[in-house]
Amino acid sequence: MIELSVVARILVGLLLLWAAAAKLRRREDLPDWLAAYGLPAGLARPAAWAVMVAEAVIGVMLLVGLALPTSAYAAVALGTVFVVALAQARLRGVERLRCGCFGASEGRTTLLLLRAGGFTALAALAAFTEGSDVSASRDTLVLVALVVLAAAVVVLALLVLALYRQVGVLTLRLGPRVPLELADEGPEVGAQAPALDGLELRGAELVAFFSPGCRLCRQLAPGVAALARQGLAVHVVEESEDELAFERWNVPGTPFVAYVVDGVVAAKGTVNTLEEVEEVLVTGGARVNAAA
Repeated sequence: MIELSVVARILVGLLLLWAAAAKLRRREDLPDWLAAYGLPAGLARPAAWAVMVAEAVIGVMLLVGLALPTSAYAAVALGTVFVVALAQARLRGVERLRCGCFGASEGRTTLLLLRAGGFTALAALAAFTEGSDVSASRDTLVLVALVVLAAAVVVLALLVLALYRQVGVLTLRLGPRVPLELADEGPEVGAQAPALDGLELRGAELVAFFSPGCRLCRQLAPGVAALARQGLAVHVVEESEDELAFERWNVPGTPFVAYVVDGVVAAKGTVNTLEEVEEVLVTGGARVNAAA
């Protein structure tokens, strides 16, 4: 039989040392993170070092078993400080914070608060069962270890998914900043624009094709609306509202734009950003000027 207080004490010590090491690695950023908790700027740096030192010292004492149960009570007090700080930040309306305990990632304040509460509860288990007869069999400890490992696998899976999303976002940001204009996609450049409700066939007009499930379309919508406010005639065609227009204009996918001048297609292309939309306008304008 193994005492639960010993297991809890070792886990708390390891967590504290891990948190201290993570803070030490990002010690230059830590004062800025603590300022988000409402701490005055002048106290942020001393408080950062105080937290790191306290975590390291208490962690070592718990692992070695020094000054028990006082060192365990100190861990409970430290956890309580974390809980109170996070609770106050949440009450002020702060929804996301950088804890700095296990890396530089930003997390929801509510989740950080629950994590701090779990740590404090574990520290309390180590403190208030020290010297008691509360123990657990090896089978129980194995079961607990399996649960912890399963939780770690879930967390790692979530981290991989988050990383996959960030890679996708980074790919979009680093992608080519020019619209994709292919001869066999969209209406023919230099030809009369296909039929479309509301198209005036005079002056400069921008036709934007969006679809409901397109994230990039939602991101581009405010920019396209801004072009309309600047005086450009803009026609937004939603796939869910006019599928026939998508067929007539041979739209390959969304978001897709076509620049029409006096009823003639001057430029077109699949776009990802507002800069690429503006590039379509510039290209179309240059072609019109060259033809004139």
